[in-house]
Amino acid sequence: MFSQRLDCILHEHNDVERQQLSTVSNFNYMNLDFSNDAVPQMPEWIFFKDGSIAVTKNNRFSYVPEHTHSFIEMNYMYSGRCTQYINNELVELHQGSLVMLDKAVPHRISYTDEDDILVNILVQENADIASMFTMAPESLNVISQLIANVGNASTLHDNLIVFDLQGHAVPTNLIEVLIEQGLAGRPTVGRNRAMELVLSALVIELKALISKSVIDFGNIQAEQVAPIISYINRHYATVSLVSVADRFGYNPNYLSNKLKKATGEGFQELLDRRRLIEAQKMMNGTDCSNQEISEAIGYRNVTSLFRLFNKYLGATPDDYRSKNRQL
Repeated sequence: MFSQRLDCILHEHNDVERQQLSTVSNFNYMNLDFSNDAVPQMPEWIFFKDGSIAVTKNNRFSYVPEHTHSFIEMNYMYSGRCTQYINNELVELHQGSLVMLDKAVPHRISYTDEDDILVNILVQENADIASMFTMAPESLNVISQLIANVGNASTLHDNLIVFDLQGHAVPTNLIEVLIEQGLAGRPTVGRNRAMELVLSALVIELKALISKSVIDFGNIQAEQVAPIISYINRHYATVSLVSVADRFGYNPNYLSNKLKKATGEGFQELLDRRRLIEAQKMMNGTDCSNQEISEAIGYRNVTSLFRLFNKYLGATPDDYRSKNRQL
């Protein structure tokens, strides 16, 4: 059920819509270079200034020219209807429809009118993907695979899934909560984490609502190592290459090479990134000291934590904590 506040926010005319309504033409407010690139890529920096999940409203009273992204995009038809051409294939969306697009999928949207409210939910490529699924680590369905696949350079990225949420109260409420949080005022660390949890819950609900899918990751190896990555994500504080290899029956060097071929990263890189995610969460959500955080994520001393942050963020833990506490 629509909340009155959200309904008012989404129906209000923004600056771009007013411009398009008055000129009866498309307003290229991002200054995309269509003269040198017929299908330009949307600039990522515009959307993810405040977090790894962004919510925007599709601007009405015009069409959206064909374009691509470097991130996952979900289009939710809040009200009305619209026609999209995704990889040149016609996709009709009605109220309650949701389409999830892999990065690099070209698509364009036909003209939308006053009551055709389409909302975009964007997930950044370097987002805290793993933490979104800690509530249900075994929910490795095609949806979570698509989201996790976004950062994999060795797979295809022209995948899409269409869902029909109409008549399903739980996923509809979840997506509207996500939209309302994303369109709220000044962002906070708590809000960003809440959006990740809502998205995780939404993915679980969506599994049974797929009405159409075009999926081809082109990488059987990635599917084979999914249980191993899930295990690393759950036991990041205690695992080692030897212990994981022993559990899954592999030689340690063979396992690391297998992970590298499937994901582009070896065991240590995958473990580092998982530990970094957990350290960031603790810094953003607790007052734990660097020493306490180091021990919680599996390090024996705080020096390892400093090396981790310098390697992947180019900053010290204290610099990171200070910057994010200012949000």
